[in-house]
Amino acid sequence: MKYNYLAAWVREFEALRAGVDRLTFESNTMRIHLIKDSSLVIVLSPQDSFIYYLESEHAPSKKNEIWPQLKGTFITGISIKPDDRIISIYCEQKDIYGETHIYEIVCELMPPKPNVILVNRDKNLVLDAIVKYSLADNPMRMVLVNQPYYPPKTSFEPDLNETASIPADSNADTMNEYFVQRHMKTLLPADNKSNLDAKIRLLNRELKRLNKKLGLQKQDLNSALKMDYYFACAEAIKPNMQQITPGQEELVTTNYHDPELGEIRVPLYPDKSPQQNLNYYLKKYHKAKSGKSFIEINLQRTREEIDAMQALINRMEYGEDLDVDGRDKGHNIRQRINQIDRILQFRIDEAWQVYIGRKAKENDFISTKLGKAQDWWFHSRIYRGAHVLLKNYRKQEPPVDLIRACCALAAWYSQAKFSVNVPVDYTQVRYLRKPKGSAAGFITYTNYKTFFANPKDIRSIKEELGL
Repeated sequence: MKYNYLAAWVREFEALRAGVDRLTFESNTMRIHLIKDSSLVIVLSPQDSFIYYLESEHAPSKKNEIWPQLKGTFITGISIKPDDRIISIYCEQKDIYGETHIYEIVCELMPPKPNVILVNRDKNLVLDAIVKYSLADNPMRMVLVNQPYYPPKTSFEPDLNETASIPADSNADTMNEYFVQRHMKTLLPADNKSNLDAKIRLLNRELKRLNKKLGLQKQDLNSALKMDYYFACAEAIKPNMQQITPGQEELVTTNYHDPELGEIRVPLYPDKSPQQNLNYYLKKYHKAKSGKSFIEINLQRTREEIDAMQALINRMEYGEDLDVDGRDKGHNIRQRINQIDRILQFRIDEAWQVYIGRKAKENDFISTKLGKAQDWWFHSRIYRGAHVLLKNYRKQEPPVDLIRACCALAAWYSQAKFSVNVPVDYTQVRYLRKPKGSAAGFITYTNYKTFFANPKDIRSIKEELGL
């Protein structure tokens, strides 16, 4: 990000004063959660790095929490270095003895390797950092805990005469609004595209592995198809056992399985007796005969797996973001996708998709395996019913009409289907818990809100949402 853009943002927020609730870090994004449901979001993307203020945020997650020493501190100022893209956020804290301690959150927003470093300003010591490195990693300086902090030395020189005007292609009124749009509409979609490409590469690796497996199975089949040859060799040895001499390497005799009684050459093992050579070919024959049917079955299964994997790749290349887990392999990937495909679902747009579990096992799968921390979960209170999952691909706050629609669906797929004003609880998946040993579909949850919804089916919801 341009220095003058960052400086303009600092001028907008240099007077910010707020209490810090906690800090979290996930997917190249640090959030300083403030007391009154807002946050400072520090974007550490290799393509672009900046910071912005976000209002009306839901209760912060305890997952991925970092730097607990800043909890309860108070932001007293924000500044930018006059010679580089380094923004400092100053936090004060009073201990039980009334002494004031000052922390500095140093945001080094220089691509391609941005960093955020926590510094004890009283002693100028590094307390922690998103990326730590020693002099062996970077001969210019080190960033390690309990070592002095030194700002990076670069050849960068800001153009202080350049006007920090908001880009013309943006409809933002402030630099903060421009940064929010830049993150939500450009960087996050690019990250999603990158994640999609990574999933496609994973599936292509599995496809390559399956093709290799198919080649080996074809070799086994070719070997199994020689069972008639092995049997002919055994039958040729039987009447000639008395004529085979020790050390003989080949038997040339009549092929009694050839309608024209042609000649057959049978390789012999010189170190084996005639009976051992006969047993060898009989063993090869029986193994090929019994294995041929199994190999053909496995070949068909592998071909079906290849077709299924190619179908998944085609779906993802057409833009469908399938829930592929990099820890799964081959059959597990297809089994997972097949399980997802059987669930009642519909796509709203590139950012949102709804899943509805109609059975206890589907509810379990939706809530414990399919749902990610940022997704939203809905369930009718008091009444038994479906778990409704709102996939949040862009990690955004859901609009009110979408929350209302999901609550209506949760009410419809419950025992209160023909009631009105059905209480529906909703929260993020990060707040769900599956008690050990509990029955399928049983979930506990916290940090929820309740909405009183009138039940509506999918067709009505799609009409309301214009789908």
